[in-house]
Amino acid sequence: MSEHEQAAGGRSSHAVPGCATIRCRQDGPLVVELPEGIRLRVIDPLGAEFRLPDGKPAVALCRCGASGSKPFCDGSHRASGFRDASAAPRQG
Repeated sequence: MSEHEQAAGGRSSHAVPGCATIRCRQDGPLVVELPEGIRLRVIDPLGAEFRLPDGKPAVALCRCGASGSKPFCDGSHRASGFRDASAAPRQG
């Protein structure tokens, strides 16, 4: 099972009702989590729309550039050695 499919399998505890959430996975993809009733469109530079899996509450987008199914994550970041420890600034 690809990381894209794994990410699409369940909801995160980060979900906020009525709000889409983009989760930065450490050394991995951006996971876009969608609440019920919210639709996501991913389009290429020419305006063509990528087909998204039906009925999935999340989609994983590649950040490493190595995915064979860009713009979606296929787990290639693991073999590519991609590293990124993005963290939001802490409010203090």
